[in-house]
This record gives sequence, C-alpha cells and structure tokens, in this order.
Amino acid sequence: MSLRARVTFSIDEASRTLVFRYIGDLTGDRLYAQIINYIQTIEAPWLYDFLVDARRFEGVIQSSDTETFGRWWADLAQGRDTGRRIAVVSSDPLIHARKGLRDAIFPHRTSGVFDTMDEAQEWLATASPQAAA
Repeated sequence: MSLRARVTFSIDEASRTLVFRYIGDLTGDRLYAQIINYIQTIEAPWLYDFLVDARRFEGVIQSSDTETFGRWWADLAQGRDTGRRIAVVSSDPLIHARKGLRDAIFPHRTSGVFDTMDEAQEWLATASPQAAA
C-alpha cells in the first residue's frame, strides 16, 4: 500500500527545533512549497534548528529545488541562523551524499546526516555543534 504523500510539521519549543517529516513520493517543488508555507507561520524561524525525518520519503529532490529553497531561506534569514543546525535522518545514500550541497546552500548552519532519530536528536542536544557525516 502506497503512503499518502505529505510533509508533516511540529515544533519542539524546549529544544528550539522545527521538525519536518517527509512521507511518501513527493517532488522537491511540492515539498519545499509546503515547507515555505509552514515556515512563514513561525515567528523568527531562523532561531530554530531543523530536524528532517526522511525515513519514509520515497521521492527524489532535485538539487535545483534545494538551491531555490536555499535562496529563499537566505533572503528570509539574512544570516540570523548562524550557529543553528540541520539534522537529516535517512538511510538513503543519495541524501547522505548531498550533505555537501546542504552545507553550501546553508552556510550559516552546521548539518549532519543520521540513520536514526535518536542519533539526530542526541547530536542536536549537544552544546557545541560539530558536523556529522
């Protein structure tokens, strides 16, 4: 049975983390449109870390879609997200391989790619961010 494609959102105010869950077969433009709509509802979203749960994601995000989102984010955040982090959870080798692209598109943030939510949450909870492979 195929999953209903969607992105779900939640906020962990205690840890200042926005949680994005990618589920099913989504295109990058559709996925990022939903993320932009959600982020626009958050006051000062640059003050939050991002936790991306892509374990149930079945689509492919084009690099160009990520670059377009990155430009939108840079215009919004204007560097105010310096020191924040992006943790991505996935077993997909392509998502792991694109860490360098994420680092280039989000130069003010430190990113890490993890196989489990526990690893990602532990990394986000550390006091001093270090890049994770």
